[in-house]
Amino acid sequence: MKAALGLLLLLALPSAARAAGEAAAVERLYSDWRFAEADRALAALLKSHPGEPATLAVRGYERFLAGDFRVAAADYQAAIRHGAGPAAWREMARLAEASAEVVEDALVRRSPHFVFHFAAEDKVLADYGLETLEAAVKALADDLGFAPARPIPVHIVRGSRELARMTMLSEEEIERTGTVAVSKWSRIMLTSPRAMRLGYEWLDSLAHEVVHYAVAALTHDRAPVWLQEGLAKFLEHRWRAPAGLSLHPSMQHHLAKALASGKLIGFDAMHPSMAKLPRAEDAALAFAEVTTAVACLFARGHTAALRQALAIVRDGGDARTAVARAYGSTGSWADFERAWRGFMAGLHYKTLPGLEPVLRKYRKKTAGPRGAPSEDDASSNLGAADRFLRLGNMMLLRNRLRPASVEYEKGYRLAGKSQWIFAVKLGRTYLALGSVAKAGGVIAPLTTTYPELPWPHLIAGQAALARGEIRDAVASLLAALAINPFDPSVHCSLADAYRRLPDAPTGKRERAERDCRETSR
Repeated sequence: MKAALGLLLLLALPSAARAAGEAAAVERLYSDWRFAEADRALAALLKSHPGEPATLAVRGYERFLAGDFRVAAADYQAAIRHGAGPAAWREMARLAEASAEVVEDALVRRSPHFVFHFAAEDKVLADYGLETLEAAVKALADDLGFAPARPIPVHIVRGSRELARMTMLSEEEIERTGTVAVSKWSRIMLTSPRAMRLGYEWLDSLAHEVVHYAVAALTHDRAPVWLQEGLAKFLEHRWRAPAGLSLHPSMQHHLAKALASGKLIGFDAMHPSMAKLPRAEDAALAFAEVTTAVACLFARGHTAALRQALAIVRDGGDARTAVARAYGSTGSWADFERAWRGFMAGLHYKTLPGLEPVLRKYRKKTAGPRGAPSEDDASSNLGAADRFLRLGNMMLLRNRLRPASVEYEKGYRLAGKSQWIFAVKLGRTYLALGSVAKAGGVIAPLTTTYPELPWPHLIAGQAALARGEIRDAVASLLAALAINPFDPSVHCSLADAYRRLPDAPTGKRERAERDCRETSR
């Protein structure tokens, strides 16, 4: 009786009001990532109320989610012309128009689950990016039971300005926190590593955003930021390694410092985005906290516990309650929080005196779109050692390798081993001088202390290649490529390694040779 009465009341409403109510229901389905249901409901709405402003707006939203930005903007503008509509329509129209301008010259590559958009100068990203994305989806199917319901758009943007235009973040927020990627509106947006001073782990970041996508899909986008980011950071390396906690030394340093001082960042402070935190250091600490929280849950119940927590959130449960129940014991958040703090203490992370934390920094706008990350873009505080770096660089420019190595060695002794720039310069110079053992020796500590930097991996790979350790060389060179894929020496060395590896797939060798040629131009 109530349902029949509700239907009669709905039918008694004017057409525009009925359309608005039905359109709001369709938009909720899309916002809940229930795409198949939403598509069916939208098709029915287009038949019953084809010209109503609310119908045009919700069709614009569907087109926006699909990445058809020009059509989305046109639908929103048509809705606004036919009816005043809410302020959100105008905001979405502006966002769709800005997104269309950002991607208008993009090239497109497709794989079974992804549509990869990229600028011409970033085409070296396409093959490796799509391979990583597909591997991430496979791992998430095993871990969380996730399978994409439709192709996932991935947009590689040129820099912070473009990322801001495609999101609701400001350019200042993006640059202040070193934000490089966003998963929102059923798509992934990622900054080209070309835009960063030192590059960044762009392949892991792609996988990180796929986890965000999966969590949103599995929970109808109900998971709070802290749980989303914790799962994404914990699982971001699953495309290449088994599940488990893997925090870089710089993040361990931030966490150890915060635990010692008692100044952890509360989960609520992370809402609505890590990019809203005051500093890049705060963002790094927040990521360390939420990752260890998920690691604590995983240590207790493995992927079954992760799935259980997501299912509870999907069904409307509070995220803290979901994690506590999945953890077990009493099922209370207070008990889980005590267990988590004990878990963090049991990791025995230490502050690392003299460590120069690697923070993601954007290059200057004047650097131009075709530049590439360079160790010379590092903003190190070298003090008195700076003169030896400048002298060594001057010698190197004149191809005076041995005098350059002498100056770098002086700086290395004075600045200490924590100043990675001297080890990188020495590693390069020793290799050029044919001193392979010295190059390997000086660079080896950096590959574990500063795994976020590409050059230690590159030099380690080239040293391994010179020693005839080809498989080790390939692994190190691929690690460098996963941070800075625009360095020709990475691809050229990788091509050399594949030529010397008897069982190397022909396709990988040919790709490395092609990328060597194209990045060298």
